[in-house]
Amino acid sequence: MSETPADSRSPGSKLMQWLFNPFRFTAGSKALGSGLAAILLAGLFGWMGNTHFDGIIDVHAGVEAPLWCFMAEGLIDWISMAIPLVFFGLIISNSSFRLIDVLGTQALARWPYLIISLIMLPAANRRVNAYLLSSFSQAEGSVTVSYGDFAIFAMAMIVTVCMAVWTVALMYKGYSLSCNVKGPRAIITFIISFVGSEVLSKAAVMYILS
Repeated sequence: MSETPADSRSPGSKLMQWLFNPFRFTAGSKALGSGLAAILLAGLFGWMGNTHFDGIIDVHAGVEAPLWCFMAEGLIDWISMAIPLVFFGLIISNSSFRLIDVLGTQALARWPYLIISLIMLPAANRRVNAYLLSSFSQAEGSVTVSYGDFAIFAMAMIVTVCMAVWTVALMYKGYSLSCNVKGPRAIITFIISFVGSEVLSKAAVMYILS
């Protein structure tokens, strides 16, 4: 996988490639640097809005924690997914590949979570989250929310789901390109990696939060 693959498509097509397959334009150390920057920025904004990325694609709001915890969550999610993909790539790929390409593409694949961290910043999300938690737990004392709060929260949830799906698609595309794998074996090993990584990342995040 080359460091900066060339592309001669039209501007509109190139934009779609940047959005849905950025690995054709950047890989290796550049993708790793860009991806880690996005992960750490998402952690910073997550800290500002009390938004936790406590799983491969999980998003939860409302629990205060130190800044380092939010940063660590994103890094744990990234490395928890990259390691099993490297393992399966070594098993099923018919060609050699670079470790830094897998690490870089999986880091860059998480950039949509930067959008989630921004969309979750408004205090309305935390108010609705607190209201829902108090309603489910039947705790005494009420949290005042408005229709506007619910509208902002609903929009944030829609964006979050879209970004999560987008991230999973980018993760698979990055795996397929960096390890040069495709077809049923690539899909099956990706799913196994995803499920295993979700458990691993959850356990690791719960450990550091404890």
